[in-house]
Amino acid sequence: MSIAERLAQGTSDPNALTLGMLGSFAEIVEEATALAAAPVAPYVAYAFSSELRNGVWTDQHTSTLLDFTAGLRQQHSYLALRETADVLLDDERVLGLVAATLHDALLPEAATISSRPLLAGLQLDIALEVAARTTVAPYRLLALLTAPIRDYPEDFDDPLARAVGFAADVWTTPADRRRFAVTLAELAERGSEDAAYECAVQQLRVALVETNKDELLRGVREARDRFDEVSRQGDGREDAAAFAQACTALIAFDELDKTALSTSAHAARTIADRRALLTRNMHGRHQATARQAAQLAWVSLAWQLDVAAIEIGEDAFLDTWVAVDSIMKVYEADRQFTNLETVTTIIRPRLMNEIAQRQAMAHQLERAINIDKQRVRPELPPEIYELLDLVHRTRAAQRQPSDAPEESSPREPFFLRALLGPSSAVLSELHGTDLARLEEAAEQTFVGSFAGVGPANDMIDRLTASLVQELGENTSFVGMAKSDFSFLVRQTVRFLVYIGDNAQPYTKFISEGETVPLEADIQKHFHQFLSASELAGRVGMEHSNIAGGRADVITTLDGGRRYVTEVKRELKDASRRSLENSYLAQAVEYQSTNEPLGQLLVLDLTDHTSGTPNIRDSIWVTHRRDGAGQAIASAVIAVVRGNRPSPSRMK
Repeated sequence: MSIAERLAQGTSDPNALTLGMLGSFAEIVEEATALAAAPVAPYVAYAFSSELRNGVWTDQHTSTLLDFTAGLRQQHSYLALRETADVLLDDERVLGLVAATLHDALLPEAATISSRPLLAGLQLDIALEVAARTTVAPYRLLALLTAPIRDYPEDFDDPLARAVGFAADVWTTPADRRRFAVTLAELAERGSEDAAYECAVQQLRVALVETNKDELLRGVREARDRFDEVSRQGDGREDAAAFAQACTALIAFDELDKTALSTSAHAARTIADRRALLTRNMHGRHQATARQAAQLAWVSLAWQLDVAAIEIGEDAFLDTWVAVDSIMKVYEADRQFTNLETVTTIIRPRLMNEIAQRQAMAHQLERAINIDKQRVRPELPPEIYELLDLVHRTRAAQRQPSDAPEESSPREPFFLRALLGPSSAVLSELHGTDLARLEEAAEQTFVGSFAGVGPANDMIDRLTASLVQELGENTSFVGMAKSDFSFLVRQTVRFLVYIGDNAQPYTKFISEGETVPLEADIQKHFHQFLSASELAGRVGMEHSNIAGGRADVITTLDGGRRYVTEVKRELKDASRRSLENSYLAQAVEYQSTNEPLGQLLVLDLTDHTSGTPNIRDSIWVTHRRDGAGQAIASAVIAVVRGNRPSPSRMK
């Protein structure tokens, strides 16, 4: 009996398959190519992946895996090919071995495009993902994407258009984009709805990086009209309607239209809710992660639109350039969930408009300080005020923000250069210690929101999505409460990642006789971190009369929804059980008169000379349950690891 026949009997758990369970290795070598074309191909791919992770791997294993991969060009089952690709693409070690072979085997040929256009579309998606994620040369792929349309069957038009749109977010040179635009225009002329949508996306992308304000707005209006047309002509084109609304919001800033701003804020919330709904029952965790990030980007935009509608007559009103920065973030988050038929890709496109970025940073700083001035006791450090004064002085004395920025030098302060742009020459007038002090203040202020220092991987989004999924067990975690609290949770994850990568005075190793850091140290830093994010103006410290007590850091959203982060310090036992037994009741109690969702932030000062726990083990969700076992209150527990020795001190 062949391996395929044994697998077809279904006698083995496909999630526990190993190569040894398939048969002798000699059989596997002999049948590898045929197995790739059979319906059982996904099981074989999983067995190879399992062997690479847990078994004994030799050069002959690699050779056989490559034979199997090359045989996938003969796979005619759409579902079998997709599931096999899921396995191969989801394991980085496997992908590293098969990337070139997989790309070459599945780059669709003319015969497949003509006879099986939908299967050819899937093959194209897989080849495109391989080229985007690895070092495989994309020349043949790009040649296919930009070749004359000729006599392609109609069923191949939309898959090709989606692939070209994705490629335009990955390969961003002007020459590449011009070629992509030609292909999309040809496909749109043939009646491809997806091509018309991708044409509008490309128009928006080009507009958002424009540094001339009039040209930017002209391009955004054209993109809006194109999105509106796609939305009207196609059923269920919520993607087009969403981006049309984003364009409308940006135009409302320029026209100082309070009604349009409020309408756009409501629409942005509705879009965020739809993104959240789309995470349910998704095929893979990558899709859910991407949609979660998109939801939070739309929530952030909604908040800014609401604030702008209120402050439209004030000097600190969110101007057009800052709105551009917000729309760019929505674009980046929303486009990472591609329409490709493979499901492992999360490649977040990056748009850069230095004027918009600089204005957004300055506005964020100004808003935080304006709010701080209104407090009875200001909470921001004096360095933050000095930063804003520096911005005001350079604006008054230097060039207009439309000027091209000077060439960046790696020896110059990174965050101050991003904030000041062409006016960075003023930094040469600062004393070295003052320069270092202000650069540190700028880093603390913008590290949570500045795209230029984001992590290279998707750890923050993945970890946030995992926590959000766990919070879903609480029936109160719905609607606006879900949106609000999810955003707070993501900022908390960002805070943990930042502290893990950048030592703070309260996280350094505590030598014998040294003063032990206080809760107030991390409390103040966490408050500043949140205040420098999109949550500026919504965060306070040590509020009295919250559930009869005094809350450490409180985040208040529209409609009176509030979320307390209780801050503690632990010197003896930072295990999960100990922290929950010691502090959870207090953290949850603060939410007894509001949404039953809160946070506990703990500074762990226990001994770490044997190693520091991974961030995955430093933040989790826990629930308080009723007699029936239902989650009635939930808390995210985040642990910042302090008392961290240098690597040379590790045991």
